[in-house]
Amino acid sequence: MKRIALYLSIVFTLFTLSCSDDQSKEQEIEQLGTLEVKAVYESGTAIPDVTVSTIPRTHEKMTDAMGKAVFTNVPIGNYEVILTPSFSEVSVAVGVRVQENQVAVVEAIMGPDPISETPIDFDVLLNSIYNQLKTEFLFDANGYSHYWGDIGTGMVRINPDSMGRFGDLDNYYFQSGNYVINEVWAEHYRVIRLTNIGLGELMDMDSTSEGEVDFDRFESEFRFLRALLYFNLVKLYGNPVLVTTAEVNFDDPPSFEQGRELVFDQIVEDLIFAQQNLSSGLPKERASKEAATALLGKVYLTMAGFPMRQTDKYGLALKELEKVVGSFTLEENYSDVFSIENESSNSEVIFNIDFDDSGNYSVPWGPRGISFNDRLLLVPNFINSFFEEGMEPSDPVIFPVQNNDSRFQQNIATFSYENGGLTDESLTENWRPYKFGKEMEEPSVMNQESFDYPYLRIADVHLMIAEAENELNGPTTKAYNALNLIRRRAFGDFEHDVQSGLTQEEFSNLILKERRLEFCFEGQFKDDLIRMIALETEMLNYNQNYPELARDFQSHEYIWPIPQSEMSLNPDAVQNEGY
Repeated sequence: MKRIALYLSIVFTLFTLSCSDDQSKEQEIEQLGTLEVKAVYESGTAIPDVTVSTIPRTHEKMTDAMGKAVFTNVPIGNYEVILTPSFSEVSVAVGVRVQENQVAVVEAIMGPDPISETPIDFDVLLNSIYNQLKTEFLFDANGYSHYWGDIGTGMVRINPDSMGRFGDLDNYYFQSGNYVINEVWAEHYRVIRLTNIGLGELMDMDSTSEGEVDFDRFESEFRFLRALLYFNLVKLYGNPVLVTTAEVNFDDPPSFEQGRELVFDQIVEDLIFAQQNLSSGLPKERASKEAATALLGKVYLTMAGFPMRQTDKYGLALKELEKVVGSFTLEENYSDVFSIENESSNSEVIFNIDFDDSGNYSVPWGPRGISFNDRLLLVPNFINSFFEEGMEPSDPVIFPVQNNDSRFQQNIATFSYENGGLTDESLTENWRPYKFGKEMEEPSVMNQESFDYPYLRIADVHLMIAEAENELNGPTTKAYNALNLIRRRAFGDFEHDVQSGLTQEEFSNLILKERRLEFCFEGQFKDDLIRMIALETEMLNYNQNYPELARDFQSHEYIWPIPQSEMSLNPDAVQNEGY
């Protein structure tokens, strides 16, 4: 059985370099620098999969195959850099100073090449993977929900004064060399490799370990996490490379298969195993039977929609989603779903990414005067979608704003914060995305917010049931009931129920509108538009309504290109059509 050694480290070197020419204007304004960490043995051999964190806290990253982890947009100051192997609680620390417009480089020499072997601690490895979900290019507020889920839609656009590296993505300038497109790919595969390390070690263990190691639990959690990560990749890139082993041989690199259906089949296989072997009622930040079931239902629904159009999957989606309904209930108040005080007792969330003084929700967007960089601006038609026809606000706005949909107050900041108080904004152009709100006296702090990210919640399940039922049988009573559950919570009455008599297409359009309002800023909307064959229409309408802000959308841009880094390293990789 293969083992991976623990490391020792006390030596480091430090020097600074000038920033690259493409360092963003955003970094200069915010007085940020860059920290580059490299973990190596005394022989100079790079050490991958080492978790790197800092005190004061910034992001948490993992070293790549070259032993490197790069922290961009780090506030200037003194830091303690902590390096921890993914399978051990042993860690080492070095000191560094990050200066404005500089790159601080740390090389941590982590002892001699391993000569002794120590068993992997599977709990430590799993905890490391869960922690990696919180990194910048996965599910941090600057992550999936930001670079993909909401920008490039008729909901929000990037503030021209705070473009940073997201401006091109918002405008559909998708290039295979784009920094974010390359880093997102790399970060997902780094964490997938950890799941594969865990699975490989479990496979190599002999039967004498039975009883010492809970094989089914560990395998189920590794496979759930791998499925979650591949689900991201297949939605983002369409045709990712399927890697199910952690073995690396640079002299004779293996050839991995690539393709949408292949990856979806692996996702389904992993989730079915997880569903069959995980326990119920586990903490929301851990994989559970219900989380695996809900995610499997969502995967089937995605496979049934565009671009795969495997319509037989609607029935499978409905079957899985209905299994979850009895285990969770909608919070009575929409605002309680996103309350920090309610996180432990939240009855609605099925699976979340747990941020404890380490996240950025409430940082990149929020009321003017609160948001750290005011990155997202609201599209006027999105604001209007919260109002009944003929009741849309006009400038200057008369306060109080009359709106019966409780989601409006939670999701739209109609005020700014200055000089220690709130000010109503009479111009809708100064309204901002909200949702993850807290006491205004507490300014947002980068990498230190505690809002949990709700990846799966029962409201999503109800609307997916309505969608699947409508596609199978038209707008039946079951479909209406599922949709109206969400509207009754939003309006607090039965008077806003959707009345029967709609066509299948009309009902589908209402589901999409409801998802737009219910899940805004949670990173789901672009996936919804793609699955429901509505992205191109969304972009045509946006460009017609706002020609001065038109986006360069092309029909193949429902996915990103395969990154240039992969195309250069993998001679068998096939680029997506149109790129």
